[in-house]
Amino acid sequence: MLEHQKMLLHQVSYDKELFRKEIVKSFKWLKSYEIINLHKWLKANYGASHSDVINDIFEYIAA
Repeated sequence: MLEHQKMLLHQVSYDKELFRKEIVKSFKWLKSYEIINLHKWLKANYGASHSDVINDIFEYIAA
């Protein structure tokens, strides 16, 4: 499921709002260790262009 979400996020990365919605939806399907891996993957691949979205979403998870 993680690989599927990565593919989907890559496809919607052109639109920040779609990107945000798909990350949030990912939490329904992924296990906690997969969410951690997703976070690392997002930072590595989209940290430069979508860091605001990624940080905003994962800020609440870390708390």
